[in-house]
Amino acid sequence: MTLTDASSRDLRRYYRALGDDTRLRILQTLAAHGEHTVSDLAARLRLSQPLLSWHLRRLRLAGVVRTVRVGREVRCTFDRERFAQLHERGFRTLMNPGAAR
Repeated sequence: MTLTDASSRDLRRYYRALGDDTRLRILQTLAAHGEHTVSDLAARLRLSQPLLSWHLRRLRLAGVVRTVRVGREVRCTFDRERFAQLHERGFRTLMNPGAAR
């Protein structure tokens, strides 16, 4: 079996999202401290809200961060299950290209 276009796209987004120090800090904070609002996360990481939102969009598109609007706030959480799935799929792809599906 070969890597499908959709699966390849998912893995590219995942690895690109992890390829930035700021996004790794965001994920580490969410993984360690749980759900945060965008404003709380920006203050904790000392990032401007627009820059944080840009990085969160990349993480959301990669599937490792979920966001929910609650009133005027946007709450962010680390999607551990999706992260583990993508990590496992990437590992299988690299270690056994024939079983990458």
